[in-house]
Amino acid sequence: MVKVYVNDKEVEVGEGSYIIDAVIKAGYSVPTLCFFKGIYREASCRICIVELGNGRLVPACAYPVSEGLRVYTNTERVRRNRRVILELILASHKIKCQSCPRKGGFCQLLDLAREYGVEGIPVCAECPLHGNECLLVRGEPCLGPITIAGCGSPCTREGTICIGCRGPITRRDVLVEAARLYKEHKIPLEEVFSKMKLFWNNHPSLDKIYNILLETYNGGEKK
Repeated sequence: MVKVYVNDKEVEVGEGSYIIDAVIKAGYSVPTLCFFKGIYREASCRICIVELGNGRLVPACAYPVSEGLRVYTNTERVRRNRRVILELILASHKIKCQSCPRKGGFCQLLDLAREYGVEGIPVCAECPLHGNECLLVRGEPCLGPITIAGCGSPCTREGTICIGCRGPITRRDVLVEAARLYKEHKIPLEEVFSKMKLFWNNHPSLDKIYNILLETYNGGEKK
């Protein structure tokens, strides 16, 4: 057995174990996206990083334990770097929450974005409505596709449209996808803009959001 200290709590794990095993045994947790115990241990997402006693940041899922190793799972430095990693993951992630089978509150990326305060995933990821039940399909000018997730989507759970109270998403790729959705479902942009002004009238990026939506809606994104 190997003695490891997780957040200064002593635990013993078998030789050949990894930090994540010690973390779990100590009663703590680290976020994971690519880790599947016994199947995949390539540390490709890096979201499970922890800080060692010597200050080194390492992935908990792939770093082997050693006698007396000290591990910290939630330092300010760890959280700051996890946020950066999450932003990088989202930057290359095709966010099409409206058609994702995990929409409705089962998205790990959504949970992490909420926890670390990262913008980019729209309320559509939280919406429990699927297929023909979607408010956009019904012709309702819902702001879900362009509103930051994290509210638990109480509006759509009650069958009413999202009115954007959590503020707008400013990521261009998400806005472009939203504009295409509005056009596909014949939602007039004038109605969308009218609802945007309810909470976002003083938002510094309102003109940028407006122009991206209008540009895409009227003929596609400019290269």
